[in-house]
Formats: sequence, C-alpha cells, structure tokens
Amino acid sequence: MHKHSKLFLCVGMAVSCFSSSALAAGFQVNEHSANGLGRAFAGQAATPENATILTTNAAAITQFETQQFSAVVSYIDPNVDISGELNTQVATPDGAVVDLPPMSASEQNIADTAIVPAAYYIRPITDKLSFGIGAFTTYGLRTDYSDDYNALHFANDAEVKSVTLNPTLAYKVSDQLSLGLGISTTYAEAEISTATPKAIEAISGGAVPGNATIVGLEGDDWGFGWNVGLFWQPTQTTDIGVSYRAETELELDGEVSSDLRPELNLGGQLDLNLAAITEVAVNQEITNQWSVQASFVFTDWSTFEKLEANLENGSDLLLKEENFDDTWRGALGVTYKLDDVWTLRAGYAYDDGAVTTKNRSLSIPDTDRHWITAGASYAFNDTSTIDFGYAYLNGREANVNKTNDRLQALGITSTITGRQSANAHILSVQYNASF
Repeated sequence: MHKHSKLFLCVGMAVSCFSSSALAAGFQVNEHSANGLGRAFAGQAATPENATILTTNAAAITQFETQQFSAVVSYIDPNVDISGELNTQVATPDGAVVDLPPMSASEQNIADTAIVPAAYYIRPITDKLSFGIGAFTTYGLRTDYSDDYNALHFANDAEVKSVTLNPTLAYKVSDQLSLGLGISTTYAEAEISTATPKAIEAISGGAVPGNATIVGLEGDDWGFGWNVGLFWQPTQTTDIGVSYRAETELELDGEVSSDLRPELNLGGQLDLNLAAITEVAVNQEITNQWSVQASFVFTDWSTFEKLEANLENGSDLLLKEENFDDTWRGALGVTYKLDDVWTLRAGYAYDDGAVTTKNRSLSIPDTDRHWITAGASYAFNDTSTIDFGYAYLNGREANVNKTNDRLQALGITSTITGRQSANAHILSVQYNASF
C-alpha cells in the first residue's frame, strides 16, 4: 500500500476517535485545512490551493493536473464559562412552595480541548475528469460539567463525535466551468445526560442521591448524504465557487439510562440530523502577489428542533427542546505571495449563533463569534509544502435564563439566570504533496 494511502486510512480512523469542541454555529466544525484557517476560511470554495478544497467544493478538484495529498491536524483550545445564579423552589407536603436561598451556577472551562485530524487525496483521471476522497469531521461537540456543579439537572455532559468519508467526482465542462458531485458516509456517536446536583441530596433529606443520572442517552449510527459543487472562472483573475452539502439524517441506536426512573433503562433511538450547508465564495487576484477572498455560508440549523428519544416500549422521551435558528457566516481574507517559498494569509469572519436567549442550552453553548486569523505556507520544493494557521475566536457574551422541571416529581423546580462567554485559540498544521 502506498505510504499516503496508509496515512489517509489512519487519519480517517483517528477522526472518529477524537472529540471536537464545536466553535462554529450550533455544533459545526470548520477546521478542515490550515491554509483555510489562515484566512478565516474566506473564499474557501473558490480557492483550490491543495487537496483540502474537496471538503467545501467538489467541483474544484479539477484544477489539479497531478495527484494531490493533504493531511491536517488542528488543535482547539476553547474557554467556555458560565456565570450565574440558581434559584430553587421546593413544594412541601402541605402544598406550600418554599424558596431556597440562591446558589451559584457558575462554572469555568466546560468545553474540552480537542485534536481534529483530516486527510485528502485527489487524482486526475483524464484531462477533464478527476476523483478525490476525504476523511474529515464537520460536526462535533464536547461539554462536561464538574460533579460539584449546582445545576447538573440542566446539563451534565454532552458529546457528539463524527467522521465523514467523502468520495468525489468532478468534470470540467469547459476551461472555465467545472461541476462536481460527492457521496458521503458519516459515522456518528452521541451522548447526553443530566444528573442530580449534590445540593439536591441535602434538599431531599437524602431521598435523592447526588450525582444520580436523571436521564442519559448514548448511541451511534451510520448516515449517508451528498454534496455538489460548481467552480467557475469568468476571467483569468476571478474564481467563483458555489457548493451545497445536503443534510445527513442519523438515527442513533443505543441505550437510555436513569437512576431515578428505572422504567427508562431500556433501548432507544435518537434522531439527530446534521444540517445542510451552502457556500458562495470568490477568490479575486489583484496582482501576481496579492489576492482577496470572500465567502458567505448558510447553515440550515432550523431543522434541529429537539432531542427526543424513541424508546423500545413505544413511548417517546423528550430530552431537550433546542429550536435552533438558521445561521450565516461571512468572511474576508487576503493572501500575499511573498516569494517562491513563502505565502502569507490573514482573515476575519463573523459567525452567527444558532440559538436565542429563550432557547439557550447549557449542553450546547452557542453565541455569535468573531474570528481573527493569520497563517503562512512554506514550500520545501515544487511538490511539497507545509501550512500553518492560527485563529482567535471571541464569542459575544449571552444571557441564560432557563427553568428546569426535571425534578418536579420531587416537588423541585429550578431557574438559572446568568451569562455565557466563550473564546478559543485554534492552531493548525498541514502537509501537502503533489506527485
């Protein structure tokens, strides 16, 4: 087996093993290339610099006359905090409602660091037809609250891991226009749970143990989807890309668990749809050294309405109302070819959040965010390069105001009010080879 093929298979397996900290809207992951990160992924679908273009535009793989291979690893260091107050009401046996003293609902660093690998291979078949395949992740999430958190009945831990294998064919209709089609296979695992805070044990007089699972679900599934792309060069200095990645429908098979309700300890399924993504992008050459990139990305998050488990006994269990909104992302970037060895990049993006204050979730923290990025490429020779990318993400602080009645059967109702804040550092490194 060719050494690049071996590495491609290893990376494909590794993608499914690493958790991702979602830093785009909802639980979307953008970290597919280091060169793209350097310009905030501006113009990504219209800028075929290497094989990573396969993720965002199936049609653009026709722009390579030789075989291309790219492998990228991104390190994501998020800092997601919540500061707030928990107010709890307890119903007494005689029907009275007692307000308990407020408790802290603050927690820091609820999102874990993550390593996100990806690999790509492109091969021209004829002067018009090209084939490519990529292994990457487009959706991922990992949040985890400590055992001492006073609002574990709102959120304990949540995790989504996915890997997509995406074979692609593209055809050059003319010297200016190419069309592409990809078929994707996605494997996903998900886990979400809520638990009783330790404070509940004192409130209930020991009747309810602390850190007991209220409800949890874990499962996995394979899903299939498709993506199409258009790559158009109306002039020698202008590239335009349009791409669409269709929704992937998953039906996660697994187990539901509960320490408080034994009747829920049985098999179940959870529908989880990965939203469709549309991108329109432009890459405009200004001089032989300078070019600018721009893109607009629309994600159809409104299809993500709720997390509801279908239990094997025929009943439905509502885990969370999500009610995401559709989102958009706008990005501007600049690329400067310093010389035959070095290429420099910079970019800015604004990423629209998927949730409102009313629907804000502690399990899937999300808010509008600004991206400020920089990157560089170094050419070892005519056939191999290495890319570096860095991004700082600054999320807008967002209000949290949620009421929880998961423990209503025990006469306990809680409301959390506070603020969520998020920022992150992302580092990517990538190796590219042509042969």
